Amino acid sequence: MLYMATIEEIEPMLTACLLNAERLLNSAKAVMRPGQYHVAYHLAALAMEEIGKAGLIFTEAVAPETGEDRESLRSKWMEDHERKLFWALWLPSFGEDTDWRTIPAHMEFAKDIHECRKRSLYFDPERPDAQAEITEGRAARLIGLTEARLELEKLKKYRDLDEQEKSDMQWFFLASQNPEMKPYIFSKQSLEKQNEMRENRTGWIRWLRGLFEESTKKAMEVAQMEMQRQRPEGEEKYDDKWKMRLRLKSWSHSIRPNQLTGWNKGIDKIKLIHTTDRNELIVEFIIGKNILAGDLWGMGMQSSVIFLCALNIATGGFFWWYVPTYTSRFYESITDLETDHGVIIERVPELKISWGHMALKEDDLLRQMPMVFGFVAKASDPEQAFYHRYFGMLAMMAKNDIFFQFEGNLVVGFTECLEMALAHHKDWDGNPATLDDAVATVFKRFTDSPEFMGMLKELSSAATQIRTQKFTRPITLEDVARAKVVFDIYIRLKAAAYMQEQIASGALKAEVADDIPAGE
Repeated sequence: MLYMATIEEIEPMLTACLLNAERLLNSAKAVMRPGQYHVAYHLAALAMEEIGKAGLIFTEAVAPETGEDRESLRSKWMEDHERKLFWALWLPSFGEDTDWRTIPAHMEFAKDIHECRKRSLYFDPERPDAQAEITEGRAARLIGLTEARLELEKLKKYRDLDEQEKSDMQWFFLASQNPEMKPYIFSKQSLEKQNEMRENRTGWIRWLRGLFEESTKKAMEVAQMEMQRQRPEGEEKYDDKWKMRLRLKSWSHSIRPNQLTGWNKGIDKIKLIHTTDRNELIVEFIIGKNILAGDLWGMGMQSSVIFLCALNIATGGFFWWYVPTYTSRFYESITDLETDHGVIIERVPELKISWGHMALKEDDLLRQMPMVFGFVAKASDPEQAFYHRYFGMLAMMAKNDIFFQFEGNLVVGFTECLEMALAHHKDWDGNPATLDDAVATVFKRFTDSPEFMGMLKELSSAATQIRTQKFTRPITLEDVARAKVVFDIYIRLKAAAYMQEQIASGALKAEVADDIPAGE
C-alpha cells in the first residue's frame, strides 16, 4: 500500500488556508469603493484560491505517492490559479453530493474569473477600460460567492479513508492522470453513471475500476491473439485492419473542407480531415491485414515520412506535427514598475517565414500530390537518403525559435538535398565548379521568370556565404524558404517527367496525361 497522509497530519494546513481566505475576503470588503472595485475583485479571487488550495491539499494527501515527490507536485498546482479557483468552485473536498457533469461549466467559470482578474489588476495599454469592466455589482457577486464557499468549508468534516477506499482512491488518482484513461473517466457516459450513483461516490470509482480492469483483460487477450496471428494470403491481406491518424500543423496554408473533397473521393486508403483550426490537417491512413502488430510502428513511420515529404514538396509550403512557438518573445509579460504599465518588446523580424495568404488548393491535392507521392514512394535507397535529409530539415524548421536559430543549417541542408538529388538523377556530375551551370540547365524553362531566377541567385549567394563564412548580409528565414522551394520544384519536375515516361512506356494509362502538369 502506498503512503497516504492522515487527516491529523493535514488538518493544520487546511485550517491555515481557510484562515487566510477569511483575511483576504475581509480585505476585499474593506476596499469596496468607487475606483477600487477591481482591487476588491482581485482580493476575493485570491480568497477563493485559498479555499481551492485547501481542497487540493486534501486531494493531494489522499493521492498515492508517485515517482515525483510531493513538493514537486505541490509547486505545480500552487502556481496554477485556474486550478485552485476550479476546485474552490466545484469540489473543494471529497464530498458526497458533487455532480461531476458540471465540470466543463465550472472550468470555464474559473477561467473567466482568472482572466478578468488579470485584465483588470494592471493597467494594459491595449485594454485601457479593463478596470472599468469590474463594476460594484460584479465585485460584490464574487465576494458573496467566496463568502458562501468559505462558510461551507468551515462546516465540512474530513475523515480518514478505510483500506478499501484508499485502494480505490489510489487507483482513481493514477487513472485520472493517464492520458488514455482520463477522457473516458470524464466522458458524458461516465459522468451520467456517477450521477446515478451520487449517493455512493466510491461506488462510482469502483464501477470505473471494474470497467477498466475488464477492458484491460480483454485488451490483453486481443493483443495475445494479434501476436499469434499469421500474415494472411490472397485477397484477405488487403482487408482493412488498422487506422492510424496524424495531426499536422501548417504555417504556410489554410485548410477548408471543400479543398479536401476531391482527394477523399479519389483516394481510398488515405483520408484528409479538416478541423476548426484552419491551419491544421488530420491525415488518416487505413492499413491492411498484411501488416502485423509488430510491423505497425515501422510501417506507420515510413508512411508518415513519405506522405509528409510529398505534401511539403507538392504544396511548396510547410507542414509538420507542430510549429515553432517562441518566435518573437521569450517572456510572459514585462511591467514598468514606475508607471505600472505593460511593456511589449519583441524580436523584429519575427522568426516566421512570410508565406503569404496561401489556401491549400484542390489542384495541389488532385494533380501535384498524387504525382509527387507516387514518385517519392518508389524511391530507391540513394533517393531515400535525400528525402530523409529533407525530412530532417522540416523537423529543424519546426524547432527553429529564438532560443536556437538554425537558419544557416537549414539553408545548407536544403541545398545539400538539392545537390544530392541532382547528382542522383544525373543532372549534375558532382563537380562544385559545374553546379551553377547544372542548376541553370535544370531550371532553364524559368528564364522568363525574373522572380524565380532572382530567387536562385539569392540562394546561391546565401549558400556560398555560409560555406565560406564570409557574410555580406544576415542569413534569414527567407533564404530557408528559397532553398526549400527550389528543391520542391526540382522534385516536382522530376516527378512529372517520370509520369510522362510511364505513360509513354504504357505502364500508365494515357488518359491520365491531362492530370500531369506540364511545368511549374
